[in-house]
Amino acid sequence: MQRNFGLLKNDGTFTYLVKMKKLIIVLTILVLGLNKSFGQFQTGMPTSNLAGVMGITVNPANTNYLNNGTDFMLFSMSGGIMNNGFYLNPKPIPSFLSPDLISSFTSKPASGEKEKINETFDRVFNIQRSLKNRNYIFADLTIYGPSLLINFKKHSYGFTSALKTASSTVNLAPEMAIFMLKGSNAIELQEKSFDWNRVVSGTLVYTDIAFNYSYEIANTYKSKHRFGLSAHYLNGINAIDIADMGGTRWTFTGDSTIALTGGNFRYNYAATKSGKINELMGSRGRGFAFDIGYTYVRKKKSLPTVITLCPNIRYGGSVRSYQEYKWKLGMSIMDIGKIDFNNQTVATNYVNATGNSKNLDLEFYKGLFALDRRLEFDFSGIGNVEYERTKEYTHYTATRFQFQFDYNYKNNLFFNISGSQRLPVPGTISMMAPNILSLTTRYEKLKYEFGAPISLIEYQYPIMGFYFRYGPFYLGTNHLLEMVGVRNIRGADIFFGLKFNFSNFKGV
Repeated sequence: MQRNFGLLKNDGTFTYLVKMKKLIIVLTILVLGLNKSFGQFQTGMPTSNLAGVMGITVNPANTNYLNNGTDFMLFSMSGGIMNNGFYLNPKPIPSFLSPDLISSFTSKPASGEKEKINETFDRVFNIQRSLKNRNYIFADLTIYGPSLLINFKKHSYGFTSALKTASSTVNLAPEMAIFMLKGSNAIELQEKSFDWNRVVSGTLVYTDIAFNYSYEIANTYKSKHRFGLSAHYLNGINAIDIADMGGTRWTFTGDSTIALTGGNFRYNYAATKSGKINELMGSRGRGFAFDIGYTYVRKKKSLPTVITLCPNIRYGGSVRSYQEYKWKLGMSIMDIGKIDFNNQTVATNYVNATGNSKNLDLEFYKGLFALDRRLEFDFSGIGNVEYERTKEYTHYTATRFQFQFDYNYKNNLFFNISGSQRLPVPGTISMMAPNILSLTTRYEKLKYEFGAPISLIEYQYPIMGFYFRYGPFYLGTNHLLEMVGVRNIRGADIFFGLKFNFSNFKGV
């Protein structure tokens, strides 16, 4: 989304779009961060036995619960935002979606000097701050299209199609967070110096076509073992990243001027200056990724351990069965891959950049291209700076290790512990997945289920959610307390979709 800011005209047909795009960049980069079914969140449907095709998004060795089942997902959407440095006072999140709020950002001022977009944002939402030494921001949105998973004897075959966007920022210094929200004139920043703190921030937008295969490698009296692999074809649409390589220092002089010393940083982007949708969604790079996973099932000691169902015999269908288990363990490494950007791409690197930049925050709010021009003008070729600019770079995906432990307590009641630990490739430009530890209690039946996940983000910030499924429809959130307005809002998310299992004539 960052790609067009400041390029469209501020009058005529595009006025509304420009203002909304500026609002989006502040919402996305400054405040919170998103989540879920695409594998960066371990809660909700993917941990269920009835996840079907959604299960392979967290572990490619997962498959349909029913032995010869076919799972078809028509549509799924997930999105959310989360951070640990900013918050809004408790208020039901749906109440923010009002016409008055939108008009606050789009209407012209009656008189006086026009507000900057960040000033309007701070005033309307009354943002509170509890900044840490190292703040994080995560933002993701995934839309899954038609996807399929089918079992055949010991084999399982899957296909998924998706449009994904992910933003991540880690090691964000509190002073930089204040600068992003309030600008270089913020009282808290005047006559102060701070290090960039090795901040790493990136955004990646791409389409993902994946093929999955898993195989039952062993089936004994006590256990079952399964191995799985997914291969992804990635089409890069947009990307941006910025990283401090160490030693970069800012000093605010008090007159909107920022003095940079020891600048050792890089930023890269692949974007377009066009406002046409077909060009915005055009390919700027291609790549691949793969997932690898394993599951171990510990069967119940009592016999029989296989339950037989005949839900669609009356319609001429096959007998279905599933394996009861006492507990199940899964381990996987997800999104080992990259995208090579080489179209409408800029890659820059600064070493020992030193000098002054005035009103840099104004260029930041105008957008990516304006910010690039300002940095190049202020620091390239000045003094002893080493400056490099190329037209291609490689952006690595958000590689992570994930585990899932599922315990069948009694009948249809399950307890699940899941975790995700990011594994960035050293020395590369990589997306950063959030570190998450989740505990989910769920009640699960073929026709319906519901669950309540409690998750620990970056091992420091707990959130509580709720989800349900009835037949083919599921809906949920990992930020239940924030949604209903009983807790400070540091994040929000929602996920929903339609998924049919043809093993059952009612379409669970």
